Amino acid sequence: MKKIKITQVKSAIDRPERQKLTLRALGLNKMNASRELQASAQVLGMVRAVNHLLKVEEFEVEDSMQNNVALQEVEPVETADSTIELPTDMAETAEPEVVDDQPLEREQAV
Repeated sequence: MKKIKITQVKSAIDRPERQKLTLRALGLNKMNASRELQASAQVLGMVRAVNHLLKVEEFEVEDSMQNNVALQEVEPVETADSTIELPTDMAETAEPEVVDDQPLEREQAV
């Protein structure tokens, strides 16, 4: 999984509003602020739009689930009845309750 570290190195002052909003969407709101983000297509597109204001460093992160954690086998749990039944209080509330039979009266604009 690739990640990028982006750092804002130039000010957003005197830039178009769209670039300011892009910086905010990337999580950068101050000079020299840094964020580590996954290198998805959306993030890379935003970085490309304001790359003149940023310093970008790319690095790769190893998946911790595959390399660091040993998977353990789990024994299946046998149940007496294989069907799942709703509790009685949930089965009763499956249909929505009607509070009033009267429809709501809306104020009409004059």
